[in-house]
Amino acid sequence: MVLICIGIIAAFVCFSILSTKAGLSNSAFRFYGICAIIAIIGGFLFARLFQMLYNFIETGDKGTGITFLGGLIGGIGVFFLIERIAGKKHRHELQSAVNIIIPCIVLAHFFGRIGCFLAGCCYGAKTDLFFGIRFVESISQNGEWIYGEPRIPTQLIEALFLLLLFITLLIFIFRFKKPNFTAIVYMYSYSIFRFFLEFLRDDPRGAFLLGLSPSQIICILLLVAAIILNVLIIKKQKKLS
Repeated sequence: MVLICIGIIAAFVCFSILSTKAGLSNSAFRFYGICAIIAIIGGFLFARLFQMLYNFIETGDKGTGITFLGGLIGGIGVFFLIERIAGKKHRHELQSAVNIIIPCIVLAHFFGRIGCFLAGCCYGAKTDLFFGIRFVESISQNGEWIYGEPRIPTQLIEALFLLLLFITLLIFIFRFKKPNFTAIVYMYSYSIFRFFLEFLRDDPRGAFLLGLSPSQIICILLLVAAIILNVLIIKKQKKLS
């Protein structure tokens, strides 16, 4: 939770810096900042609800934990719901705001995955390779720690990917300066990366459909959404040209 809080703070600092670079007005910065705060709260709620659904389908019990992709979908939904209701005044700056919010999400997610590594959750499959790491999995009845076998540190693999993606998005923002560009890059890259990373994960999440995990199903939907958004943007550009 500490790393998640650090990630959220870092994301808002990043948003403040990028909003200045992007020329976002002060009123738009305040409005979309408030939207982001409410979206974060909603995202945590949906992250828990999605995980409860997964747990119930697999075991019949709500269980514990949260899932990032559920929180991402819920948070985005809450953000745009608020924007539709109260954002008419700032709608002309929406694309610019979204363009700089995306790398902020990636930055917060990076810190979150570091937190997962330190907590020993979201671990990978067992491995005999040199980079395998032993995570504390449970505590015995007499209070002694029980250590599992060496596992692939999928948390660090994802954290490294997110850090590289964050840097890449910043380069795109300052070089190309195209609205919706970071959203497209993020949706394509993260959905594909996360889909294949799931094959290395081994924490209890269960199969959801066709032997795929819930996160893999969401990644497929996210990729389809990216393709649709990309097609719509291309059509819009052709009409303008």
